[in-house]
Amino acid sequence: MIWMTWTTRARAAIAGALLCALPGAAAAQASQDPFGGAITATDVSGQVKHPEGRRAEEDEIQSRYRKILASWADGQTEKAAVDLMALETSVVTDEDPGTRKRLLKAEQAVIHEVGAANLETLVPIAMLHHEVYRRYLAAGPRGHAVVLGHARGMTRDLAILYREQSGSEGAALVSSRILTSLGGMLQRAAQQLPAADMFQLAAEMDPRNTAALLGLATVFEKNARYEPAVDTLRRILQADPDHAEAKLRLAVNLRRLDKAGEALPLFQELAASQADDWIVTLAAQELADLHRRQGKLDAARTVLEAALKRFPDDPRLYVQLAAVLDRSGQTRSAQDLMEKVLTVQKQTPETAARFLYNTVRDETFQAARRFLDENAQSRLSVLAQALDTPNKASVAVGVAG
Repeated sequence: MIWMTWTTRARAAIAGALLCALPGAAAAQASQDPFGGAITATDVSGQVKHPEGRRAEEDEIQSRYRKILASWADGQTEKAAVDLMALETSVVTDEDPGTRKRLLKAEQAVIHEVGAANLETLVPIAMLHHEVYRRYLAAGPRGHAVVLGHARGMTRDLAILYREQSGSEGAALVSSRILTSLGGMLQRAAQQLPAADMFQLAAEMDPRNTAALLGLATVFEKNARYEPAVDTLRRILQADPDHAEAKLRLAVNLRRLDKAGEALPLFQELAASQADDWIVTLAAQELADLHRRQGKLDAARTVLEAALKRFPDDPRLYVQLAAVLDRSGQTRSAQDLMEKVLTVQKQTPETAARFLYNTVRDETFQAARRFLDENAQSRLSVLAQALDTPNKASVAVGVAG
């Protein structure tokens, strides 16, 4: 099922972290082989590495990761992101998924350390992995699918753990937006089910997160799950009664469920509103089509003529009106309109109302990402301080494997 709760996954993610909080856990963890004795590696000469060699390798990864975090804390965004990608791709290979464990343990050790100094450091660290995940997605998964999944998992788990460890309302808002942004990137990459998971987690953390709810509703819609889509869209309107896109999508999905009586007033309101042009246009098209199917040709004509006054360059409105006139027996007027369509400046697909309706638009998640950028920036100095004053004590912070 797409609709799922996040509790089980979140509990699994923090199980190791809670262990660190128990008396003696830090000492026990420090005494363990960092690779649990499960990895047998060889050096360039082909000889088996001893545990000390593996520890040295892990120490090197930790050292590089700390320097990358320091660059990020210093505002060197490009350098930090590029260097982290170089580090991760040098350690992790698609041919051996187990290499992710090596990277995860090293990064986790540093996160434990700085998190012990200040829990707020998790926010900028999560945003660094968020940025790296965005870059991996842009490059495509070919050749680095495992490290791409690692970047996404790090971002997700850090967000969940920050919320769990802090317990504050502010932490819930920040973590919810991190997951919303991840969901938006997944949705844009046509990974619908993982996106739905992120949106659901985000909405659980903040029930008023309309961007997450809208993302979740569109996943339901694309999978022909119209009833849960309607339920989710109603939740958006409870949080924000003036959310125009939610009203439009609610009306469209109500109509799909043969609830035209509920959809009609929503279409009427939007067609006469000052919402974004594509929303008003599409509402007018849907309203006119609804009238036409019910045999109310005069009402359909009135809606379309009013829409054409506002949007005289929309060819679909001309075609729709011509169809209504033809059905009304006004064949000549319909032909005149079709001839006029040829003189109308062609729309680019990117500006057409139905294209925008069916497209994942960055604007849906822009507010969430601005919120994240502001919160991450405000905590960079905290991260820098934590890196300058390392605390070897363990902390109830961890990331899932």
